[in-house]
Formats: sequence, C-alpha cells, structure tokens
Amino acid sequence: MTQGRWWQSGLVWVAAATFAMAFKGIFARLIYQYQVPVNALLVWRFFLAVPIFWLIARWINRRQPRVHLSGRQWLVCAFTGALFFVSAWCDFHAIEALGASISRMVLYLFPALLMVMQAVEQRRLPGGGQMMIFVVAWVGIALLLLPGWHGGEVSLAGLLYGFGAAICYAAFWRTSQALMKPLGSVRFNQLSNSFTLLFMAGFLLPTLSPEQLAVSLPAFGWIVVLVLFSTVLPFFVLFEGLSRSNAAEAGVVAMFGPVVTVSAAIMVFPDEQLGPLQWLGVLLVLVSMGALKLLKPAARPATAAAGR
Repeated sequence: MTQGRWWQSGLVWVAAATFAMAFKGIFARLIYQYQVPVNALLVWRFFLAVPIFWLIARWINRRQPRVHLSGRQWLVCAFTGALFFVSAWCDFHAIEALGASISRMVLYLFPALLMVMQAVEQRRLPGGGQMMIFVVAWVGIALLLLPGWHGGEVSLAGLLYGFGAAICYAAFWRTSQALMKPLGSVRFNQLSNSFTLLFMAGFLLPTLSPEQLAVSLPAFGWIVVLVLFSTVLPFFVLFEGLSRSNAAEAGVVAMFGPVVTVSAAIMVFPDEQLGPLQWLGVLLVLVSMGALKLLKPAARPATAAAGR
C-alpha cells in the first residue's frame, strides 16, 4: 500500500465507521443532559435519519434494477423494522440508566445470543468451544456489574433494557438474513428503517407533547451530530469498506468499537470510571466475542449493524 493510497484500504473504511458508531452512546448521554426525553430523542433521530438514508440509497441504487417484493417479504421487512424499533427503544433507555460504556458492552453480547437462537432453531446444543465463549462472555458481564462504577449502583431496569436491546437486535439480525441477499444491504436498510420510522411515529410520537419535542438549540445540534456522524455516515462508510475488504478481517476491526465507547465515556463523564475488575470484564467480553467471530465467521454481518 503506497503512502498516498492508505485511505483506499477497506479496513481503514471499516475502522472509520466503527469509530463513528462507537460514539452513539456518548452523544446520547450529552443530549440527555439537556433534559431531552428518550422517546423525543428517538423520534428526532429517525425522522432526520431516514429521509437522508432514502436520498443516498436512491443515488447508490440509481443504476440497479427495481426489486419487487412479495407479500411475505414485505411482512418480514416490517417485522425487522419492529424488532429494531424495540431494540433501539431499549438501547437508548439502557444508555440513560447504565451509561454509555456498560450499555454498549451488554449490547455487544448479541452475537452470543444469536448463537443460542441458531442452536434453538437447529435443535442442537452449541459446540464445546461456543459454550466456553458464551460462559466467558457472561462472566465478563458479571464483572462489569460489580460495584465500583456509577456510584456502586446497578439499575435493574437499565440491565433489563440492555438485555432487551441485545435480544431484539440478535433477532433482528437473524431475521434480516432472509432479505439481505435478494435486496442488498442498502435497499434492505432503506426499507427496514422506514418501517422503524413508522413504528416510532405510531407508538412514540403520540406520547410526546409539543414542549417535549421542542428541544433546545444545543440539544438539537447534538442530535444532528448523532444522526450524521453515528447513524447515517457509518452505514455507507462501512458498506464501502466491506466492498473493499475481507468480511472476517472487517469483523475483527469492528470488535474494537466498544473499546472506543468505553474510553470516550471515561474521558467525558466522571461517573463512568471503571475499576480493575470492570476492566477485566471488558477484556473478557471483547476476547469472547472476537473468538466467536473467528471461530465461525459470518457473511458480512456488520453491514446490517451499521447505524444501529
């Protein structure tokens, strides 16, 4: 690779997307400091992001033939939108209750939960290596939840939100595979995010008063940063990176996203300092999820995760 072309490497693009996505929880916590309700943040995020997704996706697919979905495919697409709606709702509540770092580590368990779902579908127990990875990951989460951070208190509601986000996201990823191949990742995310927006409009928007939606100018500025830097941009940067690199290598690069989140949270928020045992928990979760990806590399899973 020549010095003038280092930026053309697919792994550089994947790393840039991973870095951007890692700041989602950081931006969310900054927005919460302006007394913005979780539901209001979610509504603003999707009402701003989905139209941008549509514009860029239409430009990318401008020379692609139109794909006609069957009735069943539309239902599956709507179901994935519903799954991600619940996952995002739980995730942003977890960020509010647990902080950016711990909520990200809990959500990062979704590959292990996906492994369990696959085992249930196939009616067989996971292999010995997979079971060991699963145990190590949960030991890591247990260490993370020991006293020594957030004033030594752990919110049960926050944990339930975090695990709910991870379970729904694993189900979203598993269900989306039926549509990723016939539609392509760009068109699939375009449609799935649109259904998520409809669920946001139907279930969250009616719960908000005009005063709750009328966020302050600084808060709105951070919402725009969240939408552009940690939602829309990472998807298309990651899409380009995966087209230039090996999926297994890209997955290893992407696993460092939680490290970025935890490091940034510690620097920005005084209440997210971790003790030695919590850092050991972070290491165990990262190593276990990285081993799971290396043990059984999946076919470009990160594309579906972009902007999520």
